[in-house]
Parts: sequence; structure tokens; C-alpha cells
Amino acid sequence: MIPLLSREAARALDADATARLGIPSSVLMENAGLGAMQLLAARWPSALARVVVVGGSGQNGGDAWVLARHLTLSGRTPRCVLIGDRAKVSGDALMNLLALERMGVPVARAADLSALDGALQHATCVVDGLFGTGLDRPVTGLFAEAMARINDSGLPCFALDVPSGVDANSGAVLASAVRATLTATFAAHKRGLHQHPGAGHAGEVVCVSIGVPGAGVACASTIEYALIERADVAAWLPPRAADTHKGRGGHVLIVAGGPGHTGAALLSGLGALRAGAGLVTLCPRAGARAALDAKVIELMTADMPPTLDEAVRTVIELVRDKHAAVIGPGLGVDPDGCALSRRLSIELTKPALLDADALGAFAGRLSELRGAAAARVLTPHPGEAARLLGTSAEDVQRDRYAAAARLAADSGCVVVLKGARSLIASPDGSLRVCPIDAPALAVAGTGDVLSGTIGALLSQLPAADAAAAGVFLHALAGSLAARSDRGLLAREVADTLPVALEACRQR
Repeated sequence: MIPLLSREAARALDADATARLGIPSSVLMENAGLGAMQLLAARWPSALARVVVVGGSGQNGGDAWVLARHLTLSGRTPRCVLIGDRAKVSGDALMNLLALERMGVPVARAADLSALDGALQHATCVVDGLFGTGLDRPVTGLFAEAMARINDSGLPCFALDVPSGVDANSGAVLASAVRATLTATFAAHKRGLHQHPGAGHAGEVVCVSIGVPGAGVACASTIEYALIERADVAAWLPPRAADTHKGRGGHVLIVAGGPGHTGAALLSGLGALRAGAGLVTLCPRAGARAALDAKVIELMTADMPPTLDEAVRTVIELVRDKHAAVIGPGLGVDPDGCALSRRLSIELTKPALLDADALGAFAGRLSELRGAAAARVLTPHPGEAARLLGTSAEDVQRDRYAAAARLAADSGCVVVLKGARSLIASPDGSLRVCPIDAPALAVAGTGDVLSGTIGALLSQLPAADAAAAGVFLHALAGSLAARSDRGLLAREVADTLPVALEACRQR
């Protein structure tokens, strides 16, 4: 997994390099600017003829001036523009600004943005060095106008560390933000680059070394936030032994579906089988089994009595010889359905995933899940997460990291906050991020497939690993199966899960 740093951890990483390793801050800035220039030259060689370098008065501007100096040394002629008060430029940034000017490269000050407008008019690309990871307040005035000019120029934009205006911790846009095509982030990836809308403003993200050893990341980040990689999934799910049989694949009980809502149960079951479960039994609410029996082939079904106490006893008995369970999809939001979800979620003695109607049953009572008899994985979408937390979906999306962490802490469960770049949060404070954007997954039924996928993996792996592997495989399967950004069917995602697993192993 790839570590993700907060702005505080990024500062600590720099401070550790200077205090413990004795690397001067000016060397770190030199390495950052030079590394960024080399990346720019490697990726966009045809766009180097008329590069516009835009820097602010802080240290991110210093990175930009180093880049401009090395562009000049390579025979290019960048046009440089300073946005902000030159008198505020200090330290390493001032040293590099003066060095650039002493080489004969003029740095215009865009007091009214006319210098920026003139530079952008005939440019081939623009480098954004206005703000770095330290920005934590809304961008207004001259800086916001400069960002708008950069975005409106239509030029490919190369951002340094984070796109200016993006919150390095949450990925939120601080009123205004540059929209980059490529971002060179320094020393380690930042959290805000891997959640939307920040991820959308960052474009492709490449980590540039500044000469700090990897151990420095561990010193700076005491709580693990990390980006999942294909190699992680391959390690969690190694090839099976040649003599494997269905019993070793795990038996998953899916308590889902009711009259008129059997599709969710079927898709969950299909997801579980495609994710590797050896056996899957569907247990719908009373009155729905006949409808399921008419549709299933590889899946088994079981009866659930109509009364609450009998239903709970039956499911508890059914799960005894199973390895994991899924509770909730299509189970119902009526009082009996909610009571059934709550009791099973607490009382089942096997690892279980709670989704859809089972999550709704815990709105306003999330802490009750701390008493669950075994490991639980919750898979809310932003609306469900908002109801569980007593807030709004907009608040959840404003800082998805914080919302996921709070859900895990309050429930004592592993939480998958679904959406673009889903998050997997654990009660110990660690958090994993799925790096895959798959807009075609925005269709009914794909969440049910995810429930079955993670349910199958719960029979093989610890809850956090099962959730992380399941989320990654599901997103990758959606990307591989999609023929466009829409029109994907949930069952196609399930059918592509084995292909996604092999793709992880082949990497």
C-alpha cells in the first residue's frame, strides 16, 4: 500500500529530514523543483517551448522558481509570474527567486493580472506553484482570479505538490482551485489528492522524490492512511491449492430479499460466488423463497419463518455451519424488517456484512453495534452514512475521511464509505483508499454485488482486508466491464470479478 499523508504529517516529514537527517530545507526545495522539472520534461516534451511558471509568495512558489531555473538551464525560456506580495517572499523561496532573476529570467508581478494574461496568451503549458499543502482557508481576491485565468486558458496545467486551492487533508476545494492535468506531489502522496473533488482537480498524480528515505514517512505518519494497490489484493488472495474443494471456498449465508425485492438477494449471491465463495445460501423473508427458487441455479435457498423471534432463531441456527453472512439488501424497512436486521446484526456469531436496510435499522443507534457477537463490515453510501451520523450527505462528502473515521469509531466496525474512491476505515484509526474511479458503477444493483463480494472474502480474511480487497476488485471489475461511462449492468460487474483478480495477480 502507498502511504497517504496529511498536511501535518507532510510538515513533520520535512522537519524530520532537516532535524534528524541534517538535510537543509534548501536541498529539499532544490530536489522538489528539479524532480518536478524532470517529470514535466519527460511527460510533456513538446509543451516546453513556452512554459508559464506561476508562483505564490510562499514556499510552493520557491519550488516553482527552482523548476523555472532548471528549465532555463536546459535551454528553455520560461515566463515567470509572481502572484501576491513580493515583500512576503522569504527564506528558501526568496533565495531561489533571487537566483532566478540573477540568471536573467525576469519574474513579473501580476498586481492586476495583466502580466499573467499576457504570458498565458501564447503559452504551451502552465505550472501552478501558487499554494502548497499548507493552504487551509478559502481562496479569494487576486489568487482566485489568477486560478480562474489559468483554468480558462485551456492550457495543460502542471501542479506542484497539490493543485492550488485543494485542501491537502480532505480533497475539498477551498472556494477556488486550479484544475491540473498532472500533479507532481513531493516525497509522499497527500490525502486530498485521492478524494473528490480534489482528485478531479489533480489529474494524474506522480510522486517525486526529494531525497528523503522511506523511513521518514513512517516517522511522519503515526496513523496509517494508505492507497490500495493491485499487489495488495494479489497478496491477500493468493492462488488456491490444486486440491481445493468448495468447502474450503467458504459458505456464505445471505439474509436478504423480501416479496418484490428478490433482485438484491440474487445479485449479492452472484457477487459472492464470483468472488470465490464455494457455497452460497440465500435466506429471504417469509413469502419470497418461491420467487427466488424460480430464478436461482447455482445458489441455494432457505426458509425464514414469518414471526420475528422464530426468524431470528432460524437464521442463527442456519449460520452455525457457515463461514460468513450478509445482512440487509432488500430485507425491508418496515418495523419487523428493522427489528430483524438489528437483532441479526448483533447476535450472529459469524463475521457479517451489513448493507442497505440493515444499515437503516441503526440510524441514531450506531453504538449498539459495539456489542456485536463477531466482526462486522458496514457499507453505507453517503446518504446512509449521513443518517447513521445524524448529519447531511453534503457534510459527509465535504470530508469523507472524517466521516468514515467517525463511523468506524462510533460503531466499532470496519466501514466502507462507498462512492468514487471508496474508503475503508477501521476502528483503530487506520484507513485505506481505493484509487479507482469507475463512473459506470453508478447504477442500481452494483452495491448488492459489492455486499456479496465482501461477504465471500469475509470467510477467508480479516474484516479490514476482506473489505479492502472486495472494494478494489469490485471497482476494477466495473472499470474492466464498462464499455462507456454508463450502461453497465450489475451482473456484468459480478461476472468480471474473476478477471479483475487475475489482473491484480498479473501486475
